[in-house]
Amino acid sequence: MSKRILITGAGGMIGLALARNLLRRGHAVRCFDLYEQFLRRRDEVRGLRSLGDVEIVPGTIMDRWAIAIAAKECHAAVHLAAMLGVRRTEENRLLCIDININGTDNVLNACVQNNVGRVIVASSSEVYGEPTRNPVREDDETKGKTVYAVTKLAAEELVKGYHQICPDLGYTIVRFFNTYGEGQVAQFALSRFVKRVVEGNNPIVYGTGQQKRSFCHMTDAVEGVALMLESDRARNRVYNIGNSREVYTLKEAAQKVIDTLAPGKGRTVDLVGFEDSDRTSEREIFTRYCDTARATEELGFRPAVTLEDGIRRIAAAPEIHDSWIGAADW
Repeated sequence: MSKRILITGAGGMIGLALARNLLRRGHAVRCFDLYEQFLRRRDEVRGLRSLGDVEIVPGTIMDRWAIAIAAKECHAAVHLAAMLGVRRTEENRLLCIDININGTDNVLNACVQNNVGRVIVASSSEVYGEPTRNPVREDDETKGKTVYAVTKLAAEELVKGYHQICPDLGYTIVRFFNTYGEGQVAQFALSRFVKRVVEGNNPIVYGTGQQKRSFCHMTDAVEGVALMLESDRARNRVYNIGNSREVYTLKEAAQKVIDTLAPGKGRTVDLVGFEDSDRTSEREIFTRYCDTARATEELGFRPAVTLEDGIRRIAAAPEIHDSWIGAADW
């Protein structure tokens, strides 16, 4: 059945990919994000109109009134808006807490006010910290060690608390594992590697390069979210969403960018110490990759995009931005 779905953070990489997915499924989509974010991705935003019933609503989740209006007549909401980035969140701790916790509270309050029946809240693999075991399962210990991880754990508890008080608000928590793709800023590893290689430089990896991750292309990640929206079984559940078959060290991922985009060009992976990066060895997670068996068994989630294909897609995008829009725009 066709539904009207609100997406916060709809101008971001995952948000735009999700909007396209849902429109192709026949749903109506209301996209909510900062005006500046829509402006940066204006060609993609315009392209949504050819896919179906879409509304573009500029605004911020920090405006309780604006998000309440945006949630009117929506059957479900996907809350993606958040403050991201290692240096960005660590250097702006109070702003990170305000946006990711109080902003989430504003979204959930808007859902209750408007009788929205279902909300999906985007969390992160960061909530697991350095896992006790790998691959990580949803019932493993959460021990996030960054301000960003703490805000995501708080957001998870917020939606559970709202459900306790308002049982009609069903929820699903999605913990994304290293989602990447076209439109992601070069503050994240794969986009940064691709940008440097396309520009004729060596990719830079901080630390030893042996940090291990599972990389999931955005089209696979949003397919997982769409399956959650359409499944009653996903109500009040937590899911890891990632690609458990695409597990690489950061050095291996950087080398794969070279092999895919610049074979035989003499490029090598440059290892740089943490002291010259935006992270520290204390903050770094060294081994974390996902077990997605729950999403596979309950939702039929099966990621399909290989890392090589994902790298080519990033390289083919019109532009890789160095960073986000300014923090003052929040």
